[in-house]
Amino acid sequence: MIEEAHMTKCGHSFCFKCIRQSLEDSNRCPKCNYIVDNVDQLYPNFLVNELILKQKQRSEEKRLKWAE
Repeated sequence: MIEEAHMTKCGHSFCFKCIRQSLEDSNRCPKCNYIVDNVDQLYPNFLVNELILKQKQRSEEKRLKWAE
């Protein structure tokens, strides 16, 4: 599951920790090879983060329901 979703200028979303690590090895988007000069060109993806939070909440609700 993505943690702290961030988006590149080319529009691809990644876990912030993962894309930061990837950019240390190569200054290119892992998906499309677009040049990403530095981490300042990564932007929080608020929509993806919100969807992930909702999914986690649903999973927790299901877990609690099964525990009853």
